Amino acid sequence: MVSKIYLIRHGITEGNQKKWFYGSADLPLAEEGVQALRKALEAGVYPQISADADYYTTGLLRTEQTFEILFGMRTHGIIRNLREMEFGKYECHSYEDLKDDPEFSVWCWDETGDAVLSGGETRNAFAARISDGWKELMGYHRLKELSLRHSEMEAVTVMVCHGGVISAIMQSLFPCEKGNMWDWMPDPGFGYVIDFAGGMPAGFEKINNPISD
Repeated sequence: MVSKIYLIRHGITEGNQKKWFYGSADLPLAEEGVQALRKALEAGVYPQISADADYYTTGLLRTEQTFEILFGMRTHGIIRNLREMEFGKYECHSYEDLKDDPEFSVWCWDETGDAVLSGGETRNAFAARISDGWKELMGYHRLKELSLRHSEMEAVTVMVCHGGVISAIMQSLFPCEKGNMWDWMPDPGFGYVIDFAGGMPAGFEKINNPISD
């Protein structure tokens, strides 16, 4: 049986354009993001996905809009634990805005993962939440595999989520691959296809932005 999970980052938002720290802020796609997704879709950038795939978003507006552009008005689930990291009162500010703030500086250079921004979450708390969200997604995917075990159909799950989330998942699944968080970060609107064998990740392919390659 062919078994795959697609992780796709939402399209460009104002936060991406202005290089903001943001996670819980429910930003819509920017017009640039809408047009870029449509252009990539028309160019056939995204792999063909079987009609009976299972679909999920994080429920935030930018993931819902991305999902609708790419996949239409399909029924889909919501996995809230796969939302982006929360930055509290520092949401929707850039590094240049914050670099002289003492609390931000402590958080920015923290190596323990326990530093927290007011109203936000620590890196360790974020990692734990993403781990829980991934377990939830994998649980659904394994049910999909189980339901198709006696057929020749593909078990496919699609998750539209966030850049930091995808990076954290890929680092966890493929620790032998060299790269830090930024190396794994896909461009807005793009992501990865993860192949599974025997219930375990067996490899991946990148869904590329041909303009940046």
